[in-house]
Amino acid sequence: MIFASDTIHGCKTVYPIPLALGASFNPELVEECCAMAAKEASVDGIHLTFAPMLDVSRDARWGRCMESCGEDTYLTCEMARESIRGFQGDGGKYTIGASLKHIAGYSAPMSGKDYDSSDISEGALREVYLPPYKSAVDAGAMVAMPAQNAINGIPGNGNSFILKDILRE
Repeated sequence: MIFASDTIHGCKTVYPIPLALGASFNPELVEECCAMAAKEASVDGIHLTFAPMLDVSRDARWGRCMESCGEDTYLTCEMARESIRGFQGDGGKYTIGASLKHIAGYSAPMSGKDYDSSDISEGALREVYLPPYKSAVDAGAMVAMPAQNAINGIPGNGNSFILKDILRE
């Protein structure tokens, strides 16, 4: 049985929200905060976190901007890698699995409305929205959570282009 928790900005100790950590431009701080959250969560019997949220957020109307590192793809890639390292560490006693979320395009809904469809060109998808997920996968992320909206008319949970062609292959 796997016990999971959304420790996106801490477990018992509350750390700055990801947007504030992104504004610090300090990936080492992100790794340290995630490692401390993982230690607290693992002591509570948690095996997996629903973090980090790696959506590049470029529309301030979107209701979950504060869970992102902001609008910069490069910065989000750096924070993604360090988040995974922090949560998962070397897989020892005080670490937990990380779940990258929400692959991909969840943060670009039309009109900024949460759960609304996203209309994203393949170029923008590959240049802006997918690189943080690649960074997290390369860092060893254990789980991927699909986007909860439709991307270019196809629901995220059934989008074979993103889930199969890009993520798996």
